Amino acid sequence: MTQTLPNPELVMTVKAVLEPLIDMGRTPEGQRRVVVITGGTFEGPTFKGTIMPGGEDWQRVRDDGTMELDARYWLRADDDTIIRVHNSVLVNAAPGAPASLSYARSSVKFEAPIGKHDWLNKAIFVGTIDPDFKQRPATVTLRFFKVL
Repeated sequence: MTQTLPNPELVMTVKAVLEPLIDMGRTPEGQRRVVVITGGTFEGPTFKGTIMPGGEDWQRVRDDGTMELDARYWLRADDDTIIRVHNSVLVNAAPGAPASLSYARSSVKFEAPIGKHDWLNKAIFVGTIDPDFKQRPATVTLRFFKVL
């Protein structure tokens, strides 16, 4: 079998609007936080739409400073198709770490109804995350890529 290197293809850019962070405090699993996703937009080469309100991004800050994010929310495409998003993110941005070692990457799973957008159910996706907490309300830009 011939091995080929993955070739990522941008499928959408998501701009999510966030409520202020809620800090649960320290738990046996680490520092726990949650961010409510209130809306936003998404756009890709083949479709676009809005982010439905009510999604959540549960966060765990590990003792080594690494963050694990578990975001779940829904997209509503312009054709009224509802698409579920489950985004698992690893953020390595420990205080004092060199910038060259800081990054945020994700593994993304979509669930779409059978039909026009069910290609989202049949591929592997990865993503990047770029937060803007200075803006009010805070936003985050995510780019999702299909791994070819």
